[in-house]
Amino acid sequence: MDKQKIVTGERSCAATLAGGTVESVRFQEEERTSVRVYEGGKIGVAGRIGGGDDAALEQSAREALAYGIPYPSALCGGEVRSADTRTEILSEIDFLPAVKKLAARLKERFPSFIFSNKISMEEGKVRYTDSAGTDLFYAGNAFIVSLTVKEAASANIMDLAYGAVRGYYDEDAIVSDLSKLLDVYGNVLALPEEELPVIIDANIVQYLLGHFMAETYQSGAGLLSGKMGQKIFGDETDILLDRTPGKEPLARFFDDEGVTLPGDKFYFVKEGRLCGLAAYRRTAAEFSLPLSGCGCAPFDGAPMCGNFSGLEVDAHGKKLSEAVKGRAVYISVVSGGDMTPDGKFATPVMCAYLYEDGKLAGRLPEFGISGNIFDLFGKNMLAIAENDLYGYTKETVLVSRFSIDKK
Repeated sequence: MDKQKIVTGERSCAATLAGGTVESVRFQEEERTSVRVYEGGKIGVAGRIGGGDDAALEQSAREALAYGIPYPSALCGGEVRSADTRTEILSEIDFLPAVKKLAARLKERFPSFIFSNKISMEEGKVRYTDSAGTDLFYAGNAFIVSLTVKEAASANIMDLAYGAVRGYYDEDAIVSDLSKLLDVYGNVLALPEEELPVIIDANIVQYLLGHFMAETYQSGAGLLSGKMGQKIFGDETDILLDRTPGKEPLARFFDDEGVTLPGDKFYFVKEGRLCGLAAYRRTAAEFSLPLSGCGCAPFDGAPMCGNFSGLEVDAHGKKLSEAVKGRAVYISVVSGGDMTPDGKFATPVMCAYLYEDGKLAGRLPEFGISGNIFDLFGKNMLAIAENDLYGYTKETVLVSRFSIDKK
């Protein structure tokens, strides 16, 4: 009988802001243990929260084999690897005073705006072991800023947002980033008449994730079905999972099935060509596909496909200030958004700015943008770049030609 065990430990401090002040703080620590057993092409799973008897948990997993859930044996090749990327951010004692100080500074520096939502500090540890001798461990921590911003005179619930996930805390850098957005917020400009490139978070590739799934691709109904090996985007477009330890503080280098990636990377798109699909052990076995490290599982449930931690659109070191000279439309906040079965992406834009010579010059009225995803990352694409407008938050942006739908 093959066995797997995953122990996950999480520790967090989270402060909630409302009306620009710290309303509450929560300290939380949790440990979850999962045991999976495989026999006769079936899987049995059991899980618990907190400490307990591992032998009893394994017995529960054995008994769950009676449910007859089909699953191929999912052991790894005996790899032993450990990475601890944790850094000194703030002590738990210093966390709340630091957040209160930041909140007070934001209120004083930007009196016309109200800040809400959450600021947290999180630490995670995960160990995967199996009966083949595999032993994988990862630990990481991060300071997470997730703020909504409302102009005091506005009737909206929120007007814009700011977020960052970093392995360190820098109050000055956060305030500086927000000043780029808020100091020119009141300078309302007309939409330019000329066609300008649009700068938007490259994470709009999220709308494609379902089409990278092996099941969707093999069904023939996906947007990418039948395109394996074909050029679908521009030569500079690389879409991949990059799980190099520490690149994303909380992204571990293995998935919930203990799968690691060669060089810690897996490419879905390389130099514009579709070259990989999202698969976990069951679909990899069913369709004879390489493992992509996309296995995820609830602590008390069977694995499934859906782990896209480390997803990246590679900027190849290019900076936004180098890629865009002159003027462009800079998208700060979108509201919703969707993509049709033929690849047309469209979204209302809640907050946008005129970008000029590396700076935000003023805020633009609301409008909508649209474009076919193949064109946006293909013939209409001007660049994929690191957003060096900010000093704290880390973001990759797409610079492309969109259709702008004026309201």
